[in-house]
Amino acid sequence: MTLNLQYEAIGKGFVQQYYALFDDPNQRRNLANMYNVELSFMTFEGVQIQGAPKIMEKIASLTFQKINRIITAVDSQPMFDGGVLINVLGRLQTDEDLPHAYVQTFVLKPIEGSFFVQHDCFRLVLHDTADDDPPHAYSQVFVLKPLGGSFFVQHDIFRLGIHDSA
Repeated sequence: MTLNLQYEAIGKGFVQQYYALFDDPNQRRNLANMYNVELSFMTFEGVQIQGAPKIMEKIASLTFQKINRIITAVDSQPMFDGGVLINVLGRLQTDEDLPHAYVQTFVLKPIEGSFFVQHDCFRLVLHDTADDDPPHAYSQVFVLKPLGGSFFVQHDIFRLGIHDSA
């Protein structure tokens, strides 16, 4: 078991680099270098995709060109294999659409002195509510590990979806 003690710096640096590439339509294709050909998984708005080629097909199919992004919070945890679990809360506006909150979770897996994105889950935070005072959105990420014939929670990140809109 090797905990990476630089997990916070790795998490923040990765998020900055990932979104710099993603948010620039001319650089977006370079995200392929962050995913593994076979071992990467992405869940995008509930659709699961495996492998860098399929993930890049999905990313290339997104039709927006302009992205305004505000990152509200980056929560990271060291994983016992030297990897890093990252949960991002933010606001996202594409082209001329209204801004929406989003949550994105990454699991970085160590490989030869670097990392690749083993897991990537993205979800817009959309709620259908007419309530004048709706409850706050939240994000919670669990990593389960087998224990005997069951599982235990090895990692748990919880974040209320509260954004400073000032």
